[in-house]
Amino acid sequence: MSDRRRYCYVSGLGLGAPALEELCAQGRPPSLVVSYPAELAHRSGYLDYEAVTRRHELPHLRAADLDSDEVGEALAEHGVDLMVVAGWSQPVHDHVLSSLPLGGVGLHPAPLPVGRGGAPIPWTILRGMRSSAVTLFHLGGETGSGDIVDQAWFDVEPDATATGLYERVGRLKSELLVRHLDGLLEGSAPRRPQTGHTSVWPRRRPSDGQIDLTASGGDVDRMVRALADPYPGAFAMFGGARITLCAGRLAGRLSEGAPGQVVATGNGRQWGITCGDGTVFVPEALRVDEGVRAEPTSLAMFRPGTFFDAPSPHMLAATRRSPVPGQTQESAGQTVPPARNAAEDASDNTADPTEAAGPGLGSGVMTGDPSPADQR
Repeated sequence: MSDRRRYCYVSGLGLGAPALEELCAQGRPPSLVVSYPAELAHRSGYLDYEAVTRRHELPHLRAADLDSDEVGEALAEHGVDLMVVAGWSQPVHDHVLSSLPLGGVGLHPAPLPVGRGGAPIPWTILRGMRSSAVTLFHLGGETGSGDIVDQAWFDVEPDATATGLYERVGRLKSELLVRHLDGLLEGSAPRRPQTGHTSVWPRRRPSDGQIDLTASGGDVDRMVRALADPYPGAFAMFGGARITLCAGRLAGRLSEGAPGQVVATGNGRQWGITCGDGTVFVPEALRVDEGVRAEPTSLAMFRPGTFFDAPSPHMLAATRRSPVPGQTQESAGQTVPPARNAAEDASDNTADPTEAAGPGLGSGVMTGDPSPADQR
């Protein structure tokens, strides 16, 4: 690493920790770490970086706004040349980047230019993507539109959960940054413009996670997997209580019950929920209102024959909106080979490597994050 150049590491989320730990282990620590303050701990995936920075004796600033005078003064005080952003909901404005000799780079868990915008990890599952990527790119201009340094592609398994993808994305962010940090600080890192199909994924709110139990079992299962920890979770109402389905599976049987009806699914007290196509979703962990995770069989309220509350017409209308902007039937189902060389010219990768979002998976069904970070 260049002795003359210094970088600042910006992240308020757990997926940014692996890269910071690895760079410190290699003797390439940042000159400053900026993370979220405690009042933003409600954001999905929040991590307090105090323990990490103390262990490695790193200067640490908590800030909610990268545009603040406090952040600007800290960047100047520590002689920062490059800002590395690895998990932050707020765009970095040009006046901040222009104050740094080398500007800034970001790490985004989507295959840019596909997947600009919010909640990329949940959207990856909701859209049925079969492959995706973490993108290291230059900040500046329209959000998420900067030149690409490199991309790390990975397969998305049919039963992938947000929890598993979150951990994988953290590791890939670390690999990309470790590989390219020296080049970024020396001004020799590769860069290429974004080309081909562009899409912007909507931001999400926790309230968007309400499940439509008249949808198919596949859609319900996909929603639960997409909003698993560290996201707020997919939920349905039962007797006025908010029931968050933290994990579950589809049973290998059909039910004669009506959508939303609780049915017995096996020995003992195991139960499931009838979905709109007759399939049964079997919860494996849930929360009642703001309580702790519980085993579904431990709760006597879910008796076979009882019903989850019917969704309101407003909720049904929200969950049946059009798929994400930029998604077309023509582009659906096309994939990028997982072993793709990230240094290749991307001009032949013009299609959105996803499957079409199914019914009930439009812009009103999922956690928004007000970016991946705010729901986080």
